[in-house]
Amino acid sequence: MTLADADPVPAVISYLSSHPSVVGALGGPRVSGHNRPPYPCIRVLDPPGGDDRSIRWLIARYVQVEALGDLDGSPGKAALARILYTALEALADLPYAPPQPGWPVITAVESASAVAWAPEPSGQPRYVAGVVVSAHPPN
Repeated sequence: MTLADADPVPAVISYLSSHPSVVGALGGPRVSGHNRPPYPCIRVLDPPGGDDRSIRWLIARYVQVEALGDLDGSPGKAALARILYTALEALADLPYAPPQPGWPVITAVESASAVAWAPEPSGQPRYVAGVVVSAHPPN
């Protein structure tokens, strides 16, 4: 395995998609890398940030987690904040979850930015937070 196999974003999406508290808060497995209905949903992105801790083994990637509502404003600002905090709480447990075959080994999830209300340019409701996920390739 190489450092390219340490990308934590797919593992974060998969983990949150199957986490019972996140699925319950969203009303179904609505986690992906895209902004698409049904809403509310969680979008996980990999914007610039983080660093390669070791060019050979360990990376620390900045991962943006967003809770998105519908253009009509539902489910509301407070509900979106609650959904995002539920997802962040679930992510805090990811380093303790058994590694899945083919996933990178997640060694740490740390807060990188405050939770912020940041609607999309279209006016779509959105709460955003950033975490740094440290990972190395599967053994």
